[in-house]
Amino acid sequence: MKIFIANNKKRINGFTLIETLIYLGLLVFAAGVITNFVYVSLKSNQKIQVENELNNQSVRLEEIFRQKISQAQGINSLSANELNLKAADPSLDPTVFSWVDDALYLTEGGSSIILNDKNKIKVTNFSAQNVAPIGEAGGISGNYHYAFNDQVGWLDFAYSGGNIFVPINDGELSGAVKILSDDSWLYLNCLNLDVCSTSNFKVQKDINGDLSGFAWSENYGWISFNCLTDGSCGSSQYKVYVDSEGIFHGFAWSENLGWISFNCENGGANGENICSTSDYKVQLILPTSPILRISFTLQYNSSKPELAVEKTKTFIVQILKSEE
Repeated sequence: MKIFIANNKKRINGFTLIETLIYLGLLVFAAGVITNFVYVSLKSNQKIQVENELNNQSVRLEEIFRQKISQAQGINSLSANELNLKAADPSLDPTVFSWVDDALYLTEGGSSIILNDKNKIKVTNFSAQNVAPIGEAGGISGNYHYAFNDQVGWLDFAYSGGNIFVPINDGELSGAVKILSDDSWLYLNCLNLDVCSTSNFKVQKDINGDLSGFAWSENYGWISFNCLTDGSCGSSQYKVYVDSEGIFHGFAWSENLGWISFNCENGGANGENICSTSDYKVQLILPTSPILRISFTLQYNSSKPELAVEKTKTFIVQILKSEE
């Protein structure tokens, strides 16, 4: 009699070669995704850090320029890479800003210090211009500095930090107007936002006093100062202009806000004079001391192109103690 013995060995389960390859492929893909995410995050964090350092350096330099210029008594000389100021304190005279080999230096009374570490942040451009010799250009009156819009109310042309500059003859306006109702700014020149390379906007004044061009509000968009600017003169004749006494007249136009009135003489709903009940206007004043426009460009000193970030800063400062 034949005896059959059953084979009770259990089958051993395992990965086939195809399954192993699939799992390895998934692991490699996941590792690649994670590595790429970490790399991108690190690059982003590095760029944010670089931009913060540039901004901090820019703020520090602007504070130094503003302090030294506002306290000076006059300008000794200006050149392509040097600003020489007459200091009020004899021990600090002269006060000289100079740009040499990617660095800014401050020399006071013969003692010099460097204002930036060019191994970390370079100064790749510097200029100082006397944009308002005495009697030739001006800022905004402290008594008359409001325009009005029905939707947002008062626009303040003399708000602290706005730093408005208006040429007496022809040239560019600069600075920012404060929209008081929502604490936002209306910028008159791309220089004030450091965006001229991508959005070259500005408000300009011609020899006759007529303004043209666009200003920009991050909340309300473009504001046109002349129908010639937006090509609407066929249907809507408007402009802002400055008379011989420095008084602004007329209207600017915004698609989002409507009309912006610069003078109560035509500020009523139908353009009528309302100065008896609401005495407002924007008025230019002539300075009694020079006004300097300072501009510098900072660049992070890195061999990696993505980190060699640039930042340009431009601002206006008036010499407050001028003896001229």
